[in-house]
Amino acid sequence: MNKEALILRIKKQAKRDAKNRRDPRFIETMGFLIAKGFLKANHVFPLLPNKRLYIDDAIWAGQNVEPRILEVLPAAVLRLRKHFYPFENMTLLTVIDQLRRREEKGDAFFGMPYEKVKQWAEFPLLDKRVKSVTQKKVVKTFRLDPVALERLKRVAEEKGVTETEVLETLLLGA
Repeated sequence: MNKEALILRIKKQAKRDAKNRRDPRFIETMGFLIAKGFLKANHVFPLLPNKRLYIDDAIWAGQNVEPRILEVLPAAVLRLRKHFYPFENMTLLTVIDQLRRREEKGDAFFGMPYEKVKQWAEFPLLDKRVKSVTQKKVVKTFRLDPVALERLKRVAEEKGVTETEVLETLLLGA
């Protein structure tokens, strides 16, 4: 390949990249992920924290414009499921299940190694209401003796905390 042909090929690719960066699928996906704190960019995007996204559009944006989208997408879907329209992408469902179970090894997601994808499941987000996989509480039901329950309530009132926090303190030995 000679120099002129290479320059022509590079210009053609640059033109295609510029067109893809103006695509609404890319802009909306980046606006959502930046607003939620998964990504940062040196370009100004409209922040869309309440946007609902199609998985296929986000995957397209990750494959054609910004690969970092593919890196954070499984964790974003795991933690913010209601912001995505229903989907049946088996690759994504498999990776999300592995993240939920906190597996050490897992499947790659569209060329992104599982180790890179895994770190985003525990990444602290800007929205403090959304917990990471390790911080989510698990609901358990116990049948306590009425006397023990009354004492639990009294201790919680004395300390000014919830009953759950009293139990966690006792169990964790803090």
